[in-house]
Amino acid sequence: MFEVAGIVATSMWDNSGGNDLNQSLWEAALPLDPKAPQPKDRPSAYGTAEELSSLWASVGLVKIAVKNIAFPCGFSSFDNFWVPLTEGQGPPGAYLARLTEAHRAALRERLRQNIFRARPDGPFSLQAKAWAVKGSVPAN
Repeated sequence: MFEVAGIVATSMWDNSGGNDLNQSLWEAALPLDPKAPQPKDRPSAYGTAEELSSLWASVGLVKIAVKNIAFPCGFSSFDNFWVPLTEGQGPPGAYLARLTEAHRAALRERLRQNIFRARPDGPFSLQAKAWAVKGSVPAN
């Protein structure tokens, strides 16, 4: 039995599939840019339960627990979803920042079409998935 000196915990976006919140941009980007980076292809993404468990174990943590968390993210309109993507945060922000204005406009329209199909703009929800992981620091 291990004595615990502390607990380390974090969460990471799930990139193993079904995370519409994060996947929707990349699914719209691929037809326009086959070389668009995919979250699952990023080195050190740690977007699966196995990758997180392995990382925690590799630094000596014990009693590792990983839990999948799924929840809907609601938006009042397409712009309520799109504008934060353009503000430079994370991989989507970095990707959008390097696109030409014309390419960004084409991507915006494709993403809007993918989300709404033939419906008019309005409230919508995308499923989000993340992993929560915790591990115990063994006492020496």
